[in-house]
Amino acid sequence: MVLKPVASFTIPSIYDDIPLDCRVYHPEHFVPNHGESSWRKKGAILTHPYAPLGGSYDDLVVVSALGEILKQGFVVGTFNFRGAASSRGRTSWTAKPELWDLISFCGFFVHYVNGLRPPWVHHTMHPLESPVISPLSTIQTELPAQVDLYEQTYKGMTLLLGGYSYGSLITSNLPTTESILSRFSTVRKGTSEAEIRLRAFHMSTQWNAEVAPRPMRGRTPMPIKTSAASTHAITLGGEESEPGTRRSSRDSRNSLEIVRRSIDRSRARRSSTRPSTETDPPLLEEKLGSMRVADPHTIYLLISPLLPPVSMLATMFSKPGALLKWQGDSPDLTNGHMHPVVEDKFRKHATLAIYGDKDFFTSHKRLKKWAEPLASAIDSHFTFREIHGAGHFWHEEGVDGEMRRCIREWLVDVIGASSTAH
Repeated sequence: MVLKPVASFTIPSIYDDIPLDCRVYHPEHFVPNHGESSWRKKGAILTHPYAPLGGSYDDLVVVSALGEILKQGFVVGTFNFRGAASSRGRTSWTAKPELWDLISFCGFFVHYVNGLRPPWVHHTMHPLESPVISPLSTIQTELPAQVDLYEQTYKGMTLLLGGYSYGSLITSNLPTTESILSRFSTVRKGTSEAEIRLRAFHMSTQWNAEVAPRPMRGRTPMPIKTSAASTHAITLGGEESEPGTRRSSRDSRNSLEIVRRSIDRSRARRSSTRPSTETDPPLLEEKLGSMRVADPHTIYLLISPLLPPVSMLATMFSKPGALLKWQGDSPDLTNGHMHPVVEDKFRKHATLAIYGDKDFFTSHKRLKKWAEPLASAIDSHFTFREIHGAGHFWHEEGVDGEMRRCIREWLVDVIGASSTAH
C-alpha cells in the first residue's frame, strides 16, 4: 500500500531559516483506545539516514516503520534534513544545524497534533466551545485563553521520537521535549518560531474544519475515515506571516546559545548592538487561540543506531558529545557508549533499539554490549531487539517484516502502559 501524506509543506529551520520539506500522515481512523471515549493524542516523528548517501524521508526503512506506526493510531511526521532531496542547503560536517532542523520540526509537530480535533472530540464539545476557524493571518497578540475540554481530559500527548541510522544519532542528541517546547512557548512576531507556530495552527484548524461532522439528531456518530484518501492532501510553501514582518533567524540571535538564555537577557544583548531607535517586535501570547500544549509523554525508537566511534566519524564533532555541551563536560565516548545524559534519557523513557546482527556500520557485538547494561539497569525502560540476518540497510529477505513486528509489539506494550498511567 502506498502511503499518502495528508499534507506536504515547508517550515523554516530556526538555525538559519532554510526551508525544510515536511510531510504529515494521519492514521486511517482515529480510533479510541480500549475503554476510552476519545482518541488520545499520539504522534511520531521519524528521521532519515545520512543525506550524502541518499537518505531522505522517502527511505524505504523509514517508510516501512512509518506504515507500522500509522497502524497503531499515531499521526506521523517526517521531514528532510538540510541538503536531503529537495530541502535547501547542504549537509553540515558537525550535525549541529541538523539538530536544530529537528528541533524546528518538533516544535511544529507537537503544536500541530495538539491542535487536531478528531471527530469524536467534535461530538463531545458544546458549539460555543468549538475551535474558531480563521483565515491565514499574522499571529494575533493578547489572545484570550479558551477552555479546551479535550486537553482538560487528556493532559499531554504520547510523542514518539524515532530515527534510522544517522537519524537515530540526531534524535538521540535532542534536548528534553520540555526544553524544546519552552522555546516556542513565547515567540516574537516575524521569527522562525512564530512562523512555525502559525503553520501548525493553520494546518490543524484547516483539517479540523474538513472532518468536523454535521449535527445529527438522535443518532450515535460513526467513526469517520480521516486518511489522505478521504481528505484533500494539501501542499504548502512560502510563509504565514504578512510581508514585511518576517525576520531571519540570524537577526533574532547572535549565536545558538540563545536557546539557553532568557528573553530579558537576549533583549539586553541585542539592544547593546543595535541603534537605539530600533525596537523589538512585541512578545506574543503564550497560547495561540485555544491551543494548550502540555508536556508530552516521550518515547524513543532507534533503528540501526550508530555508536562511537562511527557516530563521531559521521558528524565530525570537534569533541565527543559536542551536541550536548549544554549538559556539562563532555566525557570520553571512545569506549563505544553514548553520552551519559543520552543513556540516562533512554533508561527513564520507554525506548526500543532495533538492529541486525549483520550490521557493518556498528557490529552487533558492540551494539549488544552497549544495550544489555541499559536494559538491565534498575527501573530501566530501555529494551532492544537483535534481528537475525539483518544488515544496516534491511535489504535481506524477511527482515523488514521482523522489524515491523518488533515495533508493533513494543508499541502495544508501551501504549497499554501509558493508558493505565493516564
